[in-house]
Amino acid sequence: MYRPLFARSRLSVALGSALMLVAAAPAMAQQAATQEQKAEPASSKTPVQLDRMTVTGSRIYRAGFDTLEPAAVVSRESIENYGDTNLIDAVTRIPGVSAGVSSRGDQAGFGAGVNFASKFGLGSNRLLTLVNGRRFVTSTPPTIFGAGGGSGIQVDMNAIPSVMVQRIESLSVGGAPTYGSDAISGVNNIILRDRFEGAEVELGYGRTSKNDNERYSWSAIFGTGFADGRGHIVVAAELDNADGVNALQRDFYRQGYSLQANPTAANATAQPLRRPTNDGRIDGSIPFNTGPADGIPDQVWIRNRRIASMTFGGLVMPATGSYTRNGLGDILGFGPNKDKLWQFNNEGKLVEFNPGISYAGGNASGGDGLNLFETVPLIADLERRSVFSTGSFDFTDNVRGFFELSRYEATARETLDQNVYNAVSFGNARLDGGGAASGALTFSASNPFLSAETRKILADNGITSFRLSRSSRDLSMNNASTETRLTRAVLGLNGFFDIGKRSFNWEASVTHGRGDFDYLGTGLIQQNFINAINVTTDASGRIICDATRPGTTADANCRPLNLFGENQASREALDYVSTRTVAKAQTRQTVINASVSGGLFDLPGGELSAAAGFEHRREEGSFTPSEYQRLGQGRSVPTQAAEGKYHTNEVFAEVLAPLFNPDWDIPGLHRLDLTAKFRRVDNSVAGAFNAFTYGIQYEPIAGLQLRGNKTQSLRAPSIAELYTTQQPAYYNIPEVCSLDNISGGSNPAVRRRNCQAFFAAYPGADPNTFRQQPTNTLGSTNGSTRLQNETAKSWTAGIVFAPEWIPGLRVAADWYDIKINNVITSLSANDIITGCFDTADFNAANVPNANRFCSLVTRDPNTGVATDIKTEYGNGPVLMFRGWTAEVGYRWDLSRFGVLDLDFYGYMPKNRGQAANRDVPFVEQAGSFNEPKRQFRWTAQHRIGNWNYGVASNYTSRAQYTMTDTPESRQYFYRDSWTTWDANVTYRITDAARVTLSVINVGDDIGPFPYVLDALGRRYMASLRYNFK
Repeated sequence: MYRPLFARSRLSVALGSALMLVAAAPAMAQQAATQEQKAEPASSKTPVQLDRMTVTGSRIYRAGFDTLEPAAVVSRESIENYGDTNLIDAVTRIPGVSAGVSSRGDQAGFGAGVNFASKFGLGSNRLLTLVNGRRFVTSTPPTIFGAGGGSGIQVDMNAIPSVMVQRIESLSVGGAPTYGSDAISGVNNIILRDRFEGAEVELGYGRTSKNDNERYSWSAIFGTGFADGRGHIVVAAELDNADGVNALQRDFYRQGYSLQANPTAANATAQPLRRPTNDGRIDGSIPFNTGPADGIPDQVWIRNRRIASMTFGGLVMPATGSYTRNGLGDILGFGPNKDKLWQFNNEGKLVEFNPGISYAGGNASGGDGLNLFETVPLIADLERRSVFSTGSFDFTDNVRGFFELSRYEATARETLDQNVYNAVSFGNARLDGGGAASGALTFSASNPFLSAETRKILADNGITSFRLSRSSRDLSMNNASTETRLTRAVLGLNGFFDIGKRSFNWEASVTHGRGDFDYLGTGLIQQNFINAINVTTDASGRIICDATRPGTTADANCRPLNLFGENQASREALDYVSTRTVAKAQTRQTVINASVSGGLFDLPGGELSAAAGFEHRREEGSFTPSEYQRLGQGRSVPTQAAEGKYHTNEVFAEVLAPLFNPDWDIPGLHRLDLTAKFRRVDNSVAGAFNAFTYGIQYEPIAGLQLRGNKTQSLRAPSIAELYTTQQPAYYNIPEVCSLDNISGGSNPAVRRRNCQAFFAAYPGADPNTFRQQPTNTLGSTNGSTRLQNETAKSWTAGIVFAPEWIPGLRVAADWYDIKINNVITSLSANDIITGCFDTADFNAANVPNANRFCSLVTRDPNTGVATDIKTEYGNGPVLMFRGWTAEVGYRWDLSRFGVLDLDFYGYMPKNRGQAANRDVPFVEQAGSFNEPKRQFRWTAQHRIGNWNYGVASNYTSRAQYTMTDTPESRQYFYRDSWTTWDANVTYRITDAARVTLSVINVGDDIGPFPYVLDALGRRYMASLRYNFK
C-alpha cells in the first residue's frame, strides 16, 4: 500500500511516524522496536513531545513525514504482503513510476539483468536513487553500448536486499537542492531497517501459472544492541534466483501475431485466389488497401508471422536479382514462374520450401520461413547474492558513530540472443568477404558439402549457383551475460550540541562505492568465417579449407564450415569461427558530506530551522572491450575503450520558517510555513550550477493544506557522455530535401527555403532526383567535454486534506509542470538532418556550416550526397511533462473486526513530449501506448486476528499506439483500457511463524488484444517467515 508523506494537523503530525510503524506491525510483530502504541486524543493546542527526523528532500529535522514536495511511501508491509524480493516490483506499483530498464526483455550486451526505475517517463537517469539519504554507486557502464535507459549514474534496484528495507520514500520533483544532480523527476530514498532487533529468516518460492519463471529466495536478518544499549548492529543476507522466460513459452507469441502492410488491391491481383478472408489476417472483413483516405488500414494484424526470406537451415534462392518477385512480396524462386523454392532441413537435405502467404518485405503468414519469436527472450535469468550491514555506537551522550557495509554479486544471462545472419534481407555477401557482411552468400552447386542428392536436384533445375539465405542460431551460443560485483562502505559521525537554548544536529560521513562488471558473450570471427566457408577437397576427397580463394588467409587451424542445414557444422569448425569475449567495466564513487541543522530563532509559528553543509563527490569510470571487440574482428564496428572522471564541490543551505501559530485561532490562518533551499554545484567539467527550491505550505484550517514549490534542478553529463572516444557507426541518413520530404517537417516553409539554398550550393544536386542513399553511411559518434548540465525548471501545486474529525482519512492532489532544457543526447542522423534544415537559424551563405547541425554532415562538394556524419553527444532537445497525481487513504478501525486500510493512487499525465530543439513543436506522447492518460491503483488490506489479507486493482486507460496513428494508418491503432488484480494473504501460524501467499495478475490478463502489457501473466509467490526471539 502507499503511505502519503503529506502534512496534516498537529496531532496527525505527532502520530505520523508511529502510524508508519503501526502499519507494518502485523507483519513484524516480533520486532521490539515496532510494538504498536495507542495514542490518547489530544487537542491541536496540546504540546506533544515528538521524535524528530530528517525526511526525504530535506536536511532539517522535523516531526513526522511533513514534506513540501509531493511524496508517497512503499511500506515494509507492502513489500512483505506481495513477496517482493526485488525492489523494482515494489516501487513500480506507484503509478507514474516505471522500470526504465528492467531484466524483462532483451537488453544491451553490456548490462543484462539490471533494474533501473524511472518517473513520469522522463528517463531513469533523471530519477535519483538513495539509500538512507546517501548516494549509491552506479551499475551503468561508461559506454554508449550500456544497459539502456540513457547514460547516467543510475542505481540498480537489484543491489539492495529487500529484507533490509524498512520503506521506500518516493519524492516527486524536489531533491536537487538537497542532494544535487539527477533529481529532476524526483528521488527514491530507500530507508533501511537499521534499528531491527532479533532474528528473522524467510524462505520463498514463486512461479507463473505457466510453470516457468521459477524463483527461489532465502533471506535472513539479525539485529541486536550491545554495550548497555550504546551500540546497535544489523546484518542481513539475501539470495534470490529467478529463471528467465522466452517468447515461445507464451501462447500469444506462439500464435505469431504481427503487424504488416496491408497489400493493395492492385498488387493482390498477382494472386487471383487470394482474399482477405484467407490470407492470414486476423480480421478477414478488412479489405485490401485502395489508397490514401479510403478508410482502410494501411497495416493489418496477421497471425503465424514468418520471415519467408530466410530459414535457420538456409533458404536456396537464385544467385542474382531481388529477393521478391512482385509487389505482394512473393519470394523470388526458380523455374519459369520463379516460384520453385528449396531449403536445407535439420538433416542437411534439400527439401521443398513453403513460402506461406506473402506480405511486404519478405514477411508471410504461415509457411516454412523463419519464426522470429523463436529468438526473442522476455526475461533474463538472474541470480543475486547480497550482504548488508549497518551499525552505530554512542561514544558519548551526544556523539554517535555509524556505518553501512554492503556487498552485492549477481549473474544475469539473456536466455536467447541475436542470431548470426547471412540473409537476402541484409543484401548480398561474397565468399571473399566483400559486399554486405550479413548478406546472403552465393555458393556453387559443386560445393563439396552438398550431397549427391542435393546436386542432382540443383542440376535437374539448371541451377549452377545459388544464394543461401540463413539465420544462424547454431554457429555459437551467443547468450550475453553480466557478472556484477558492487561494494559500498559508509562511515560517519553524527550528534547534537546546544548553543544557549538552541539545539543543533550535525553529521559528517564518507561514502565509497565500487562496481566491477564483466560482460561475457560469444562472437563470430569474420575472417575465420570467410576462411571456413571457402572449401575444396584434398587428394583423398577430404573437405578442407581453401586458402587460395580471394579474401582468405592461410591458417593451419582452419576447419571447413558446413552451412547447408542447421547443426551440420562440426564442433571443430564452430570453435574456429567463434570466440568468447569478455569486456570489463568499473565504476567508482566517493562522497564526503558534512551538514549541520537546528533552530536559529523563534518566529510566531515556531522555531526558524535551518540547515547548511558541504559535499564533495567524485565519479570515476572505465570500460575496456575485449581485443575482439576493440579490433572489430566480428561484423560490428570496433568498440572503443572509455575512461574518465569528474568531481563536484557543493555547498547547500535550507531554511524553514513557520510564520503563524495555530494557537492564535486566527480564521483562515492556521499555519503558514515558508521553505527555501539552495545548492551551488561546481562540476569540474560541466561548470557551476545553482539549484534551488522555494515553496509554501499553508493551512487555512487544521487538516487542510495548500502547498506549492518552484524548483530548478540539474542533471550533469555522465562519463560515457563526456569521454566516449570516437566510435565508428553506420547510419541511415535521411534527406529531407528529396521530393518526397521537402514539404514536410514541423515548418514546411522553412524547410523548403533552406533546401533551395542547399541546391544552389551543390550544383550537381538535382531537386528532381535527389534521394536518400540506399546503403548505410559510415560515420562516428563520440562524447564531448563541452557538454553543459541539463537544466530543469519545475513547479508543483497541490492540496492535502486530513481532517481531525475523520480520523484516518488522507487526501492529496498535486499538479506538476516540468520543462528540461539542454537535454543531453547522442543526436540521431534524423535529429541532425532535421536540425539542419528545419530551423530559421540557417546561414544560406555557408550551407555546409549553416548551423551547428549542418556542420556535422560531410557532403560531396558537387552532388551534395552525405559521405560522413558525426553524431557526438550534445545539448539540444527539450523535454516537457505536465500532469496530476492524486492520493486517497483511509484507515478504518473496525474494533473487534480488525483494521481495514483503503488506498487509492492516481497518475494522470496531461502532456509529455520532446522537441529536437527550441524552434520546433513538442512531439506529444501523453495518451500514447507508453504513457496512458489515466493510471490508477486501488488497494484494500484487512488485518484481523491471525489473518492479514488484501487485494489491489491496477488500471490503465485506453491509449493510442503513437499519437500520430489513425484508423487509416493501422488496424488497432489504439489499445483498450486494461485492469489487473493482485491479491495477498498472510496467516500467523504461531507468534514466531507466518506464511504468506501473493498472486500478481490474478486474472492472467496479458493486455488488450493484440498488445502485450504483462507477458508473464499470473504469478505466485509463497514465503515462510520465522522470527527468533
